[in-house]
Amino acid sequence: MTELHRSATICLQEAGWVFEPPLPTKESLPAVLRTAPESVIRWVSSFSLLSNADDTVWFLAREDYSPKPDSAFKWNELEQLSLQAASTDDETAAVSSFWKRHFPILLSVRHGYEYLAVREDGAVVHGAEPEFEEASVVFSHFDELLRHISSRPEAQEPIVERLLFDAAPDTMLSR
Repeated sequence: MTELHRSATICLQEAGWVFEPPLPTKESLPAVLRTAPESVIRWVSSFSLLSNADDTVWFLAREDYSPKPDSAFKWNELEQLSLQAASTDDETAAVSSFWKRHFPILLSVRHGYEYLAVREDGAVVHGAEPEFEEASVVFSHFDELLRHISSRPEAQEPIVERLLFDAAPDTMLSR
């Protein structure tokens, strides 16, 4: 675990998040992770569980990207919901295209479905229901997210504050 990973994890734990160290594994990298940025692979490999106290917001761990038939909420659940909602071939193609360029790293069911994902250019984006593919950039690079988490309480990104640290509703961005 790098110092940046450790610092972000400690800050989340101090905010009441549950952390479990990574499980020893002899399995190869899950196929979906093979195209993820190296910094994301290191992050998701640095824990086996990282979630808020009520388990309604969580970072996806390396094991979450492995096919698990018994998993209640899969790493690509939001993509699957969008594909089910698509009513035309063009909509289905647009959903598939979006998710090929975005890699989910955090899921939330606290105030409806939301996520953070790393876009193919390295930017971290936020999206929420009902239109998951209408995402907005919150950080230009994944490591900026980790530095943001580590810099609390000086952090100033309202979406991330609300997702990770239960910030008051008045700090939420209007939709």
